[in-house]
Amino acid sequence: MAFVRLFRVSFLATLLAVILVAADIPAVAAASSEAHCVVRVIGERPDGRFVVTPATCFETLAEAMSFASDGAVAFDAELTGAALLTGEAGVTALVSTFTLGVHFDGFSGSGSSISVVGSSCSGGYWNTGSAWANRISSSWNGCYRLRHFDSTYAKDDSEDTTGAGSIHNLGIMNNRTESVAYLGS
Repeated sequence: MAFVRLFRVSFLATLLAVILVAADIPAVAAASSEAHCVVRVIGERPDGRFVVTPATCFETLAEAMSFASDGAVAFDAELTGAALLTGEAGVTALVSTFTLGVHFDGFSGSGSSISVVGSSCSGGYWNTGSAWANRISSSWNGCYRLRHFDSTYAKDDSEDTTGAGSIHNLGIMNNRTESVAYLGS
């Protein structure tokens, strides 16, 4: 009888420990699930589609932005999309010198991001690929106008965000964007 009680106590203690550990797993996963990626425009096809490098990803936006600048600019480790939104400490001016747009999976520049780095706001476009298809909720404009399209190859419904150096939450194209065009006007 004592063995059964000891077994029950041990079993319950083990079960409680597993539950407590499992309860912490989502919090740990959430903290490390954010990624900030960079793609570089290395060419443009006749139809305007950008040829980009594979995405290089980092744990922080600061690391991604430093990489995007080819190491020319070091950002505070706590850099957030909100700093881009407010123009904090000249961040907006610096980032706009090498970034066509930064796209976030949360509103107001929050969550994970992907930066499209290049030098031409000529109207060329980037197909998001499967990793970012139907995931963009807000965008920071490096170019004056970003046109978010419902389909790849800059087709179907679209929504514009305007104003270089500003972040906009998407409305009808929230989590529907599969390509983005970068325009100077």
